[in-house]
Parts: sequence; C-alpha cells; structure tokens
Amino acid sequence: MYRYITAVALMAALGCGNSADAPPEPVFPVSGKVTLNGEPVVGADVVFINTEKKRSAFGRTDNAGEYRLTTFSSNDGAVEGKAVVTVTKYVAAAPEAPQPDIESEDYEPPGFGGAEEEVVEAPKSEVPEKYSSDQTSGLVAVVSANGENRVDFDLSP
Repeated sequence: MYRYITAVALMAALGCGNSADAPPEPVFPVSGKVTLNGEPVVGADVVFINTEKKRSAFGRTDNAGEYRLTTFSSNDGAVEGKAVVTVTKYVAAAPEAPQPDIESEDYEPPGFGGAEEEVVEAPKSEVPEKYSSDQTSGLVAVVSANGENRVDFDLSP
C-alpha cells in the first residue's frame, strides 16, 4: 500500500510527461544566406527579434554564408510572426607591435614601468554598422508556420 502511495506521489511531483522539456511556444525552422555585395559573409551573427512575442532567435553564418536559427535548442527555428533582423560581425583589432615574451628582459607587466598603457581599439565591424541595431537595420522577416522559411539577406554599404 505504501509503495502505491509513494509511486502516485512521485508521479504527481515529477509529472507524467516531458512538459518541462517542451518549449513554451512552437518554433519553425528558419534558414538563409547572408551576403555583402553578393559575397557570402562568414561568421556573422544573425538575430531575429519578435517584439510582439518577446522572443529572439540566433544563428551564425558558415563558410558559405548560410545560417539556421536557434530559439530553444540547436537549429530548432524561430517563433511565428514578424521579426526585425540584425546582422553583426566584429573582428578584434590586431595589436600594433608584438609583445615581448614573458621571459624577455624587455617584458613589462601591464600597470608597471614608466610606459603609458596602450589604448585598445574597439572591434571593427565587417558589415555596415546600420545592420547591428534593430532600430536601423531595416531588415524584416516573417516566420510562417506553413511552408519553408528561407530568408536571404544581401547587405549593402
């Protein structure tokens, strides 16, 4: 009898399905290609922002400029509806001169010595800056529950 009560209590506590693993709303596969002046943009971050549902989806372009969106799990897609899209790709500026090896007599730890601290340059965008903000990108996509959601973007300067 105690086993039966324990089993029922355990099932009630854990639930009878995997509802905790299920996404709170359905998502639909979305893929596409990002180009700049007709050439694929490699390693760009693509974000679909659905402001109505307060949900975003993210993807990164591959060597061919292709992306697939993720919302809850890898490559699952995006929520249905209209989304503002941003595309960013930043590359850190390379140091101007190589730093001496830590074992070298010329090495000075940061914050020590008489040399002024170097000003580190901000990362540089490899796509026009306007595409990095949902306020200025001008990119819009509509994710549909029916059909293929292929959304290509050819960015221009």
